[in-house]
Amino acid sequence: MEIGIDIEENSRFKNFSDDKLTRMFTQNEIEYAKKFVNFENHLCAFWCAKEAVIKAFSNKKIEFTQIEISHNEDGKPFIVKNETIKMFLKQSNFTDIKISISHAKDYSTAVCLLY
Repeated sequence: MEIGIDIEENSRFKNFSDDKLTRMFTQNEIEYAKKFVNFENHLCAFWCAKEAVIKAFSNKKIEFTQIEISHNEDGKPFIVKNETIKMFLKQSNFTDIKISISHAKDYSTAVCLLY
C-alpha cells in the first residue's frame, strides 16, 4: 500500500488563464469546476488529488492531464483509470487507486491510496 497527500490554498487557482488551465486539467475537470461559483476551490481540490496521486506513485513522471478526476452518481470523486493510470498501477504492483478530496473556504486537500 502507498499513500499520497497534498494541501493547497484555493486562491492560487482563481485567476488562471484558459491556457494555463488546459495544461493542468482535463476539459472534463474544467467544465465540472466552472459549474460552481467558487470554481477555484474545485480546481484546487483536483490539483491536490493529482499531486497526491503523483506522490503515491513515488513521483513518477506523470503529466497532470494524464490524471483525471471525475465523480460517480453520488458525487464521490475517483481517478479515471485511463491507460496511463493502469500502466502505473501495474508497474507498481497495485490493483486499485482511491482518492478523497475536501475543500473549505481557503484550502483544499486530497489523499490518494494505492493498494
